[in-house]
Amino acid sequence: MKIPQTLIALLLGTAGMTGTLFGTNGMNMEGYGARSTALGGAGTAIDTGTAAAVNNPATLLLMKQDARLDVALGRLGPDVSAEMPGFGSVTSSSDAFYMPAFGYSKRNGNHVWGVAVYGQGGMGTEFAASSFLGLGRDLTNMTEVSVGRFMVPYAYQVNEKLGIGGSVDYVWAGMDLCMAMSGQQLMDLANPMSQMSGKADGSLLQALDGAMPEFAYFDFANNNTFFGEAKGDGFAANVGVTYEVNPEFRFGAVYHSATSLSDLTTGAGRVTVGATSPMGYMEMGLDGDVSINDFQWPATYAVGMMYRPANRWKVVADVKQVEWSDVMDSLRLSFVANDSATNGPMAGMNLNAELYQDWSDQTVYSIGLEFAPAERGAYRIGFNHASSPIPTHYLNPLFPATVEDHFTFGGEHKVGRKSIFSWSGTVGLNNRVANEAFGVISEHKQLNFQIVYSKFWGE
Repeated sequence: MKIPQTLIALLLGTAGMTGTLFGTNGMNMEGYGARSTALGGAGTAIDTGTAAAVNNPATLLLMKQDARLDVALGRLGPDVSAEMPGFGSVTSSSDAFYMPAFGYSKRNGNHVWGVAVYGQGGMGTEFAASSFLGLGRDLTNMTEVSVGRFMVPYAYQVNEKLGIGGSVDYVWAGMDLCMAMSGQQLMDLANPMSQMSGKADGSLLQALDGAMPEFAYFDFANNNTFFGEAKGDGFAANVGVTYEVNPEFRFGAVYHSATSLSDLTTGAGRVTVGATSPMGYMEMGLDGDVSINDFQWPATYAVGMMYRPANRWKVVADVKQVEWSDVMDSLRLSFVANDSATNGPMAGMNLNAELYQDWSDQTVYSIGLEFAPAERGAYRIGFNHASSPIPTHYLNPLFPATVEDHFTFGGEHKVGRKSIFSWSGTVGLNNRVANEAFGVISEHKQLNFQIVYSKFWGE
């Protein structure tokens, strides 16, 4: 069977639409595909449709039909707030994101191949300029980080028990950032005797020439829902296996490599610094090139199982290790003023800033229960837990990836003989965390939904 041209057009269109996500296992989503998400994110040893490209490509072999098409739409509902005792609180206005996904897989004997586009994860917030984070200067604070994948998976049935699979992934990432920093914070970055939260240097700081900084504002953002202003791309790969002990018991394992992304860059950045000197208050606003240096997605490995205790019941569980410590030690930002007339003699001046992150590796536990009372449907519940990887003394309200516990639910229902409608919901429980160094308290909870329409060919 040939792939219809309309499916190719849909695939390419979806690749351009996978935008900002709000992950809750760090920056990872709690699950990929409606079945996995409803089962607490477990998907290493069960059929999760074309989401297998993310969960474990070897599970594509569990597809019973000749071919499958999945079209998905998710609604992500983060509820994030920040509070400074004595200065009030503010709730992020970034509270709803609608995300498409797409996948197609085809069986040929012991071989299954496919293509898929899924959002990997991310994070983001937007706080009103009038809040305490605006430093009394009407400065909006916002960030959006998104990572998406175009995946080409392949799987091979070695024998009746063992299946292997892998995927080569094209990965793209984007970032928007509007961040106000107080003079005290900027001095902390610039003073080698301090540097509690990071460090900074460059000729732009030297131009202050002893003046007392009042604030700094980093600004590179666009109004595009699906692509951040600073962009980069690269590749990654994964490999997985399944082993069926018997029809009631199956194991799975998968390894995802770390990404190899280019720096995220834009020529539409702006840095503004205000300072007071003996000559009075001065303010420099410079346009230029921004680079987020060596931003990568971490390596991940997982093991999982499926157990069928009775005819219509399944118990699934995964344990996943996410290697955040290898890629999230710092957020590194470089700025170089361009030669535009508005920059005048400050063209070419630079600022390098490094904000410490020091994320810990994260162990994610997923467990789920599925009940299929009839051939035409199934119902699922699950639980997902992963401790926040962010040290509290480096927690930034713009990057509050702190949710730890999730309750999940969902189901599927046949639509005719060759189609299935499936859905899932996730309740990310509220987590309130204080940065003891600066006194800002961040809260994060989340309510997500996903619907998937699946079309099959063959028996």
